[in-house]
Amino acid sequence: MAFANASGGNIYLGITDLCTIKGVSVTNRLKSKIQDIARNCDPTISILLSEFDNVLLVEIKEGDNKPYSCSTGFYMRMGANSQKMSRNEILALAIKSGKIRYDKQICTNFDWKDFDNEKFEYYLKLARISYNRPKEEILKEVKLETDYLPIC
Repeated sequence: MAFANASGGNIYLGITDLCTIKGVSVTNRLKSKIQDIARNCDPTISILLSEFDNVLLVEIKEGDNKPYSCSTGFYMRMGANSQKMSRNEILALAIKSGKIRYDKQICTNFDWKDFDNEKFEYYLKLARISYNRPKEEILKEVKLETDYLPIC
């Protein structure tokens, strides 16, 4: 799952960290276990298994449906390690992968003094929206403000 959340990667079963071939007994049971692990991720991760000289290659493509999780959380491949992701890293990945659109994010540090009334009035004029009401009411109507905070 960490590879799917990053840019993909390969796992070689039967090769040591020193790059020597130790070999592994490649059985249908082993392949099935690996497939089950990939299927039990949320969402399911697509993998490709290849076998040669008692080595099993597990190819994991970069996921199209990030972020991926397992029962113990969300992980990202960072260098040679898989690191558990923090809440902010998960949110950043969801935003980057398009799961949370920028215009649907809620501002937590919004200040009305930063609001450009001239541009807002120009927008209303172009959109032919009557602006003889409070701007907060209009922003809610066009779904640019919630009851609590503006949406950035």
